[in-house]
Amino acid sequence: MRTAPPVPAPVPASVAALVCAALLAATATACGPGSDGAAARRTPSASAPAPDPLAGRDPAAVLRSAYEQTASADSKQATFQRTIGARQIRADLSFEGDGSCWGAVTVFRAGAGEVLMEDGRLSFRGDAGFLKDHFGDAPVKTPDTEDGWFDVRPSDPSVAHLLALCEEGSPSRAFPAERTGIHREPDTYQNGRPVAVFTSKGPGGVELTDHVLMEGEPYLVKHWQRGGPDAGSAEYRAVRRAGAPAAGASRAGAAPVVSQAPSTLDG
Repeated sequence: MRTAPPVPAPVPASVAALVCAALLAATATACGPGSDGAAARRTPSASAPAPDPLAGRDPAAVLRSAYEQTASADSKQATFQRTIGARQIRADLSFEGDGSCWGAVTVFRAGAGEVLMEDGRLSFRGDAGFLKDHFGDAPVKTPDTEDGWFDVRPSDPSVAHLLALCEEGSPSRAFPAERTGIHREPDTYQNGRPVAVFTSKGPGGVELTDHVLMEGEPYLVKHWQRGGPDAGSAEYRAVRRAGAPAAGASRAGAAPVVSQAPSTLDG
């Protein structure tokens, strides 16, 4: 004959109340203010703003130093948009050493070509529109190399606009002593990096705006000029000093090697 299992003794009401109170306290601890505090400690706080490396410095001195640092860099790349005479030009150029310059040049409403300045000689090549813009109504002469390059003395007036573009590699020449009203505007960012913004006036009242990198050694990042014969913009990048890693593109990849200048340019 089967026997019924023993019936548990009833839990006293006082014990049940204590158990419930303990459970409620544990829940409050896990979900209450203490829990929020722990979560807050795990959440990283907003970082304090970085100190201003240009604080207290004379804006004119900062700007001049940035121009000089950019001009004297061992290598750099730049994009220019300029009005030179009757031409509107865009150029994407690389600069190396003490005067070497090469890259692509587009003359709006004319054509596109390439320029190379090396060892005191200037060479160029381009499409039919680019060559027409250069030679005008004169017959296009035979290129000096099999791959279409023309070698020209930099003193030739016909390449003054190309020479001016290569000279943009030394932006210190664009820092006129007559600059007035140099003022630092609110900072901004370029490619996620902080830059200081300066405005000023140039000769004839032209408006100038310059962006200066605030990390490391300050150098010129952007330059705009509104009005005047040199109106346009310049944007510098990959500015490197001696000993810094080389830029991604090699010089050989940027422009084909130009042959030696013909004998008529020797001397």
